[in-house]
Amino acid sequence: MADVRAFFTTYCSAFIRQDGPAIAKHFANTIQVASDTGDDVTVHVATAPEWRKTIDHLLEMYRAIGFGWAEATALTCEVISPRLVHAHLRWLLQDKDRQPLYEFDALYIMARHTDTFRIIGIAHNEIQRYRRCLAKARRP
Repeated sequence: MADVRAFFTTYCSAFIRQDGPAIAKHFANTIQVASDTGDDVTVHVATAPEWRKTIDHLLEMYRAIGFGWAEATALTCEVISPRLVHAHLRWLLQDKDRQPLYEFDALYIMARHTDTFRIIGIAHNEIQRYRRCLAKARRP
């Protein structure tokens, strides 16, 4: 469990720095993402280069809402085997003044191919929360 906490600490730090290459290092060569958009669930499978473009797009989205800080407010972890872990995180995104933007949940499937874990799958409910936040940010 300590290595999972350490993993998400570096993952979170990379988002705070808005460091695309550092974020990408937390992912496997292929990743599956399921997103609840509020209207539907989309499922996307991406290779590392495709996912890197998605990370860059996500960072652009975050800049559009004044993102400055991310914090995992809750973490539960289920060890499936020494090489497979399922983690559930509750994320709080904040602006540069540490004021709340929104919260969302994400489930991560992580695999350890070497000494460190890599994310191989994510399911999350962030999209509809992001859209509401963006709509507020665009209001005069």
